[in-house]
Amino acid sequence: MARSILFILAVVLAATGAVRAQTTILDFETAATSTTFQYFGSSLDGQLSASIANPNPSGINTSAKVMEFKKPAGAQVWAGAFSNPNPTTPVNVINGGKVCIKFHTDHPGNLTLKLEGSPDGGPNWVFTQPVTTLNQWVELCFDINLPSIEAPNQPANGHLYNTITLFADFGVSPTSDLTFYIDDIIVKPAVSCVTLLDFENPATSTTFQYFGSSLDGQPTSTIANPNATGLNTSATVLQFKKPAGAQVWAGAFSNPNPATPVNVTNGGQVCILFHTDHPGNLTLKLEGSPNGGPNWVFTQAVTTLNEWVEVCFDVSLPSNEAPNQPAKGFIYNTITLFTDFGVSPTTDQTYYLDDIKVCSSGGPQLASVVLKADMTQYAGAFNKVYVSGGFNSWSGDANPMLDFDGDGIWEITLNLPVGLHEYKFNLDNYAVVEMFPVTSACTQTTYDGPNVYTNRKLVLSGNTTLNPVCFNSCYGCGQSVQITYNLGMGAVTPNPDGVYLAGGAEFGAPGGRFRMYDDNGDGVYALTIERERGYGGYYTFANGPCPDFSCKEILTGQSCAQPQNFDDRLLLPVQQDTVINTCFALCATNVDCTNSTRNPEYDPEWLSLRPTLTDDLVQIALSGRPEPATIRVISGNGQIMYTGRQQESAFSLHTADWPSGVYTVLAYSNNRFSSARFVKQ
Repeated sequence: MARSILFILAVVLAATGAVRAQTTILDFETAATSTTFQYFGSSLDGQLSASIANPNPSGINTSAKVMEFKKPAGAQVWAGAFSNPNPTTPVNVINGGKVCIKFHTDHPGNLTLKLEGSPDGGPNWVFTQPVTTLNQWVELCFDINLPSIEAPNQPANGHLYNTITLFADFGVSPTSDLTFYIDDIIVKPAVSCVTLLDFENPATSTTFQYFGSSLDGQPTSTIANPNATGLNTSATVLQFKKPAGAQVWAGAFSNPNPATPVNVTNGGQVCILFHTDHPGNLTLKLEGSPNGGPNWVFTQAVTTLNEWVEVCFDVSLPSNEAPNQPAKGFIYNTITLFTDFGVSPTTDQTYYLDDIKVCSSGGPQLASVVLKADMTQYAGAFNKVYVSGGFNSWSGDANPMLDFDGDGIWEITLNLPVGLHEYKFNLDNYAVVEMFPVTSACTQTTYDGPNVYTNRKLVLSGNTTLNPVCFNSCYGCGQSVQITYNLGMGAVTPNPDGVYLAGGAEFGAPGGRFRMYDDNGDGVYALTIERERGYGGYYTFANGPCPDFSCKEILTGQSCAQPQNFDDRLLLPVQQDTVINTCFALCATNVDCTNSTRNPEYDPEWLSLRPTLTDDLVQIALSGRPEPATIRVISGNGQIMYTGRQQESAFSLHTADWPSGVYTVLAYSNNRFSSARFVKQ
């Protein structure tokens, strides 16, 4: 791909601006932004507050004037003061946001804000913030999207308010006179973010192609998060390199471009999580505007080391390059990144990036999406299908779906903010809910301490209708296959940090979500993934989580090695459930780690289950003469529920204690393999 590189001799470093201008209601500096507050509930009843010189012009507040606010000894617990006259500028929270107030006190307590006198019928709204910062200015922000702590317990979002009432140390009747200081009552607009790239699954991932260095033309790699702490505990991130001797303008551009373009039509910021081990900078360039926007370049200094930091670029600022115009008002398809722009390193440098998103105020852009759940192959009984997600607080019955023509396809149309959403289908208000393994291609996995949440993932960039998907599957009914990788380690000692399926266009660097397990201690590591019929591609195995592939198996010169793709293995497109038996660093076709030429064949008649809908017992039968076979049962979320070596042609599997859901049974020997599914009610 031909590209023209602009040589920039000077790097302009600037601080990022706000997403959208905030509204100052009161700052007590001018007549237009000042008022008095009338006390009530104390010996000061009817008296007015005073504006005075700032008693501590330091920290976050160096302004000249502030409001002195008093609560005398013996005041009622509800004593406070209301704006009289009301501010010239009303508190406008029609589009959401926060009301922020600078506050100064010499003792622990609280500040309570009450919004009243709504000209558009908004409910009175009250909220309290605790204060523990003493003898210095602190900013307290009140989220008006939260319900009021007083009846009717509704949020203030969507309304205007004329009157501001303040309470200091609400709930306390002081034994001595107390004095507080208040300044800068500001409405900060609501901010919504659209994640373009988080490198967790194909829909929100891409590669960047290097230029200007010895890596010319090579793609970036997605690897396991090397420091899953602080701002970023996600599983996978983008590894970004700048080798020794690279041009000062060396970088990488998105190839292919992200599925969701950079839409800064309404302005805002492009924010990127960044990790580096030395002071430097990160430069963002936006290119390829389909609506005529100018190329836009901006550089931000980075001084936070060895931890994740969010670097934001204000697109309303002029570009560092000609024509020096802002990017606000346009859409961009291509993202180009430069690390330590202006520097040619003397040693190889490695950085990490994640969560590239656009954040703007003014309310989220909405789009409609039609979701369809195919229940034709679900064997259990149910009455209703629902969709649950972050958009309805994971309610079990908030969004019922409908089967309009009785064909078993349930659907719903939702209007959602553009961006990322997580959701699942559930039956009868969570009587049964979908369960996905972390290896699923259509999901997002969140790690919250010991809890792991894997949900369907929707990247919404405009109005769309999704194809029907089978309940508990990423694909249409009958359109998926189960692929099982069985890996013998032979004389190789397994790495205690894991054995991994890796490589190719999907699995990435070792150490991610494609970890293999030896659940029964027989020395064979296994992993089963569901993919669409016709799936295939390059893959390899790694003994350990090594982002640089240093622990990858070496197959050079062997029959299964693919020289055109780093000597990886190749899985040809599969049309049915498939079992791959092989060995680490050996092109074997069994897990005994000998150079066998036998290939197991798929035999759909070999394995049978009775019943396929059960409460507590499943009969598993293998037809024909008895032969040693491994039986593995996998839950819908990828958990291996049972693994055993069977000599008998039939046996019973007790499932009474298993969760409800769909289970896959795999049977395989050195000569053949088969699969079947059952539903546990």
